[in-house]
Amino acid sequence: MSVFSTESILKELSVMSTNYTDITEFLNEANELLFSLNEEQYEKVTRHLRLDILDIERFVKVNNCQVITNPRAFAKNNIPSDDGLLSNRIFGITREETAGIFAYIDLHGWFIDPSCYKSWCTIDKNIKSIVHGIDTFIVNEKGELKQDPAGKTGIEFLRKNIDKIKFTTNSSIKRDINVQYLEKNRDKMFIQKYLVIPKFYRDKNTTTESRTVGLSGINKLYNDLIVASNALTATQDYMFDATESMKGRVQEIILNIYNWFCGISSSTSSEINNRGIQGKFGILRRANMSKTSNYASRLVITAPELKSEKPDGMKVDLNTSAIPMSACIAAFRDFIIFQTRRFFDNEFSGIQTYPVYDIDKKKVEYMELDSPEIFFSDDRIIKEMERFLHGYNNRFVPIEIPVKNSKKTYYMQFRGRYGDIPNEENPEPIYSRSLTWCDVFFIACMEAVKGKHVLITRFPINVVTI
Repeated sequence: MSVFSTESILKELSVMSTNYTDITEFLNEANELLFSLNEEQYEKVTRHLRLDILDIERFVKVNNCQVITNPRAFAKNNIPSDDGLLSNRIFGITREETAGIFAYIDLHGWFIDPSCYKSWCTIDKNIKSIVHGIDTFIVNEKGELKQDPAGKTGIEFLRKNIDKIKFTTNSSIKRDINVQYLEKNRDKMFIQKYLVIPKFYRDKNTTTESRTVGLSGINKLYNDLIVASNALTATQDYMFDATESMKGRVQEIILNIYNWFCGISSSTSSEINNRGIQGKFGILRRANMSKTSNYASRLVITAPELKSEKPDGMKVDLNTSAIPMSACIAAFRDFIIFQTRRFFDNEFSGIQTYPVYDIDKKKVEYMELDSPEIFFSDDRIIKEMERFLHGYNNRFVPIEIPVKNSKKTYYMQFRGRYGDIPNEENPEPIYSRSLTWCDVFFIACMEAVKGKHVLITRFPINVVTI
């Protein structure tokens, strides 16, 4: 790809974006294209990758989003209120509806988009004072905000003068990025509505003891925004002038919601404080990775221990991923249960007596079995699997044989050869010991994984968006 010009690469990316209907296929092809560029080409192309502010007004109109006005999420008997955050009328009741329908909150005034507000506060510390109505300012001839007792304050002052205000740059790269972002979104940084994500992604907080249902996490922040926005109209009705301070509170709640998803929330409440997408307490970890999933396991990726100088000498080839046996048991749970049950069926089915080794007499005797099909039931197999998965001391427990009319405990025996090459003294070296649950599960895993495929992924998945 290094022989292509930057213009041809950008043109190819543009054509790809229109030809693909599947976004996953497009991103994979785009990633391959970008990874093939040299350093100079990559720098030029990535400058054209852009992040735009969502046009909320257009989104609401196109998707016919409905407004949420009631701060009470539940009516009587814990039924979702008709116009609240968990409304069945607004968000639907089926899985497809609750996962795809957005709503919005009417802010009853103009406010700054949280990403722009955050960037603006970073480059100018006076913005927070203006938003909260603490100090008055003017815009001088150079487009700078200067404190003046005869000036004005508030978000409305910033909105009316946004075309006059100039965002100055300096040698700082971070400041230059923030300035470019603000310059690019001058005409879109002020909003009157704020979107609410679908109900499917906002859990309810249920308490079993008191049998009550409440709000938690992002729902509490949405609820605070509804209350604060509704309070703006209430103060105007009662001719109570505290508009700027209350608008500042609304602006900070909007920022907290943004930080809940994309950064670190400044909220002091431990219930709604969140560290955004990244980190151990981020959304991905708390809402997806930390939850138990069937037929899956979460592992730490480690480098293999290489004891060979050639790929042919490795225990696992380059096209295969090796996973611990415990992860295999978790991922193929039902198959392992079936293969383990088959192992015991093959061992005990159709026989009345079973050969056991008496240590005291040092000889093999045949003992009458006591219902091995009940002794090695599915419940017993599942119990031993759980012990194997959640503890290391229980993995090599010998397997007891269910026999009748005996006070002694007998164990199943494992017999095998030490090696493939016999010697003159022992032409067939036999090794014998007690059979353990680890042995049986290993045999079951070997049979269960034949012809099976697994999906191995690592969160978060990094993609390039064009």
